[in-house]
Amino acid sequence: MNERPSTPRAAWWILFILGCAFALFASDRAVLGILKTTLSTEIGMTNSAYSMLVTAFMVPYTVMYLFVGGWIDRIGTKLMLAACVSLMSLATVIAGTAHGIPQLFVARFVLGVAEAGIVPAVTVAIFTWFAPERRAVAYSLANTIQQTAYILSPPFVALITLSFGWRWSFLIPGLSGFVIAALWLHANFIAGAPPPVEAEAVGIPVSGSRFRALLALPAVRVLILARIISDPFWFFFQYWQTAFLQERIGFSLARIGQLTWIPPLAYVLAALCLSAFSDRLIARGWSAPKSRLVLILAATALSPAAFLLPLVHTEFAAIVLITVTWTMCATWLNMSSVFMGALVPRHSLASAIGLMSALGGVTSILFNAVVGTIIDRFGYGVPFFVGACLHPVAAALLAWYFFLKYAPARTESEPVAA
Repeated sequence: MNERPSTPRAAWWILFILGCAFALFASDRAVLGILKTTLSTEIGMTNSAYSMLVTAFMVPYTVMYLFVGGWIDRIGTKLMLAACVSLMSLATVIAGTAHGIPQLFVARFVLGVAEAGIVPAVTVAIFTWFAPERRAVAYSLANTIQQTAYILSPPFVALITLSFGWRWSFLIPGLSGFVIAALWLHANFIAGAPPPVEAEAVGIPVSGSRFRALLALPAVRVLILARIISDPFWFFFQYWQTAFLQERIGFSLARIGQLTWIPPLAYVLAALCLSAFSDRLIARGWSAPKSRLVLILAATALSPAAFLLPLVHTEFAAIVLITVTWTMCATWLNMSSVFMGALVPRHSLASAIGLMSALGGVTSILFNAVVGTIIDRFGYGVPFFVGACLHPVAAALLAWYFFLKYAPARTESEPVAA
């Protein structure tokens, strides 16, 4: 893949730092899930209390999405991403010094406030520095760095917790985040101005009633509705998969460290191949929305794995099904941001991602607020059986609209304006 002439080599350094911000975003939220069973022993955390901590993160995470996208569109990614990464690191350090549920609650609340800005800021930065036919691969490369956090977190947390105690599993990534924020500011300083962007439609105002203008676009409404339907299962799966493996399958913390790096690694390999294929479709003349949708539909075909998960009892079967389910959910979450970039102008992209994530967060909060009680009473089967149906329903909605109703055939450089 050759760089376009107007893109400086510094763009790839920028992309690496963005990937590191993504990795911190992943590791900060992953540690609590990995330590769920350990904290149940150390500080007496019940399933209901854990569900409350997930909600403590999800509520500010969702609410802040309504604001942070507009701030990024107006202020820019340089200052906003640095601020979000720094605040995210502070929250993780607070978690590492916690002595009970109230302190963890505060840490998760602050983390939710900070993390809302990461995905919109990273996505806008990638759309700023890379051409349309390279954006899916560029996003996947940043996401590959993010996935290394998921790959390394289980063995890292297990090793650090068993060797030095659970607090250092929070403190080490938390302190590392301040370094990432400094690197981001330095990278922007030495990189200079980004390359000129392609001409964009101007149907969405830079300020004022931006959400109303975004929701006036039928394609945007359909994509947001698909995320509203599918997001609850992703957040449940992300926060409860380790607990499921320990409490339902019988994994020890050491076994978690030995095996649960496999699902994110498998996803990285699949994502790079699928993203390259999607970008190639654009180069061959496909419209950007349809080329992005191909990836989402391909991933949705893996959804039966989520339905089968609560029915298995062996380590091998559980890891295989976790891997397949992870690939489906992560492809959905990450590619929907690139998908949105094909529908709106760049000056409104952070707002659009923020709105989509906020509305998806509402249903996720409702689902995850009660799931701890459901698991206590009925086991893991109910949330897995219900959740396994959500992505196929959302995929059917997208396929119906973009293959049957969506008429324009265009490039990603010509966002939908009406």
